[in-house]
Amino acid sequence: PFHFWLPGAMKAPTPVSTYLHSATMVKAGVYLLARFTHVLGNHDYWNIPLIVIGGITMLYAAIHAIFRLDLKGILAYSTIAALGVLVFLIGLRTEDALLAA
Repeated sequence: PFHFWLPGAMKAPTPVSTYLHSATMVKAGVYLLARFTHVLGNHDYWNIPLIVIGGITMLYAAIHAIFRLDLKGILAYSTIAALGVLVFLIGLRTEDALLAA
């Protein structure tokens, strides 16, 4: 017979975990990077790590999103790729890149 409750079948995140990993909290971190760019953006030790980390994140997540078969995985990796693009654009420090971010 079919059972509605199976051990280990429930995989929903807790409310706190959902909040901490939500797009709001992650975007708040990218927002802080953008805010600190006006103070630290004239130095290479700020821009170069943002470009490198954003570029690696963008490419890694985009490649993984291509090979995912489930919608949840595709959405997760495409969101990570978009955040990598934002960090990359913040690191470029041009007016057009900051406007795009």
